[in-house]
Amino acid sequence: MASRHALLIATETYADPALRRLTAPGGDARELAAVLSDPAIAGFEVTTLVDQPHHVVGEAIGEFYRGRRRDELTLLYFTGHGVKDDDGSLYLAMANTRRDSLMFTALAAELVDRAMAGCPSRQKVLVLDCCYSGAFPAGRLAKAGTDVHTLERFQGRGRAVLTASDATQYSFEGDGVVGSAARSVFTRHLVAGLRDGSADLDGDGDVTVDELYSYVHERVVAEMPRQRPKHQSDVEGRIVLARNPRWQLPEYLRNGLASPIASDRLTALEGLKRLHRVGNEVVRARTAEEIARLTEDDSRMVSAAAVAWARESEGRAAAPVVATPAPERVAVEPAPEPESAPEPGAPEPPRRPAAQPTAPAGEATPPPKLVRAGPPPRTADSRRVKPSADPKLYFIEAGVLAALLIVVLVGGMGYNWIFLLLLLLCAFFLGRGVFLLRRAQATKDSTASAAKETPP
Repeated sequence: MASRHALLIATETYADPALRRLTAPGGDARELAAVLSDPAIAGFEVTTLVDQPHHVVGEAIGEFYRGRRRDELTLLYFTGHGVKDDDGSLYLAMANTRRDSLMFTALAAELVDRAMAGCPSRQKVLVLDCCYSGAFPAGRLAKAGTDVHTLERFQGRGRAVLTASDATQYSFEGDGVVGSAARSVFTRHLVAGLRDGSADLDGDGDVTVDELYSYVHERVVAEMPRQRPKHQSDVEGRIVLARNPRWQLPEYLRNGLASPIASDRLTALEGLKRLHRVGNEVVRARTAEEIARLTEDDSRMVSAAAVAWARESEGRAAAPVVATPAPERVAVEPAPEPESAPEPGAPEPPRRPAAQPTAPAGEATPPPKLVRAGPPPRTADSRRVKPSADPKLYFIEAGVLAALLIVVLVGGMGYNWIFLLLLLLCAFFLGRGVFLLRRAQATKDSTASAAKETPP
């Protein structure tokens, strides 16, 4: 498995008094780090930063994306507050962030985007569990709206972005806070879906980014309707984040295997084959075990299908081998010798069965007949050639259309749709005539060749 790296960033305490009054995130990063670092679940190499200043976090992000290979998986997670200035620029608030100096005390989203763009990895995951606010008072005229447009800020090839929200919930009146945000349950369901494998929606033993988002979105919206997670992805294939540590055969397959009806067990066999094809190593081992049991099924139809799959998977029946029979040899039996009359009193000699009729006395024995093995040769008369249209007609029609094309051009009508239609028809009839002419010549040649091969 290729290397898997995760950088988790959480900010819970802020130097700015106004930011301290916002809803502070809990210990989400620590719980997520425990799940991602578990080798039985995700097997990430995890680094966690909590309550660090912006320059420390920026340097860590730069090192995180530097020197990665194309096949490595990277996951960057941030939980905290996002602050949007009146020009619409987005900043991630760190422990030393001040609202009146975002450019120099906060981490600009643009810098994170540039760091991701410079990383050669083809599988980059960004997870933002943020609540957003405007940096200035609500009564001040801002150049940007209330939407954050988080997904648009982190577009790029090889990226998958998950965000807990995409709108500002807070504004400020001096140091006073206006507005409120829904309690974030995004990371809690994120951790739960990975920890117990419940985000493995298709039951193949793996939890992908798309499956995890669908799982989290459904539960977050059901619990907190005000919070709307969003997702975008521009990657080749799928990104597997974790294994399902509690995977077991789906219930429909268990019911099918336990059914007394042979057709139900045969349907379950097809389901096992599909899971073996798309599942991870745990799924493949379990499905192969179940298919091995079906090779001894009391139904010949089910057992034969299971045996055929087992042989194919082992490579023993990759291609059937057909032996070519040797040519028949016609044995020529020698002519029987003339029998002499038995002596008186002598026992009569045993009679030999006649293999073939003999010629009358005094005449030569005819030679044995040789029978040609195989079907009789096909003669020229036995070959039927399907009649086809005369190619001359197609050449004549192509010539007429070519004349019409010349008339259209001379008439000054230009390259309009009539000209294109006539051109297409002319090309069609000309090509059809050439095709029929070649086929007639090929038929003629094959007939002549067959006539030469026919014995007189």
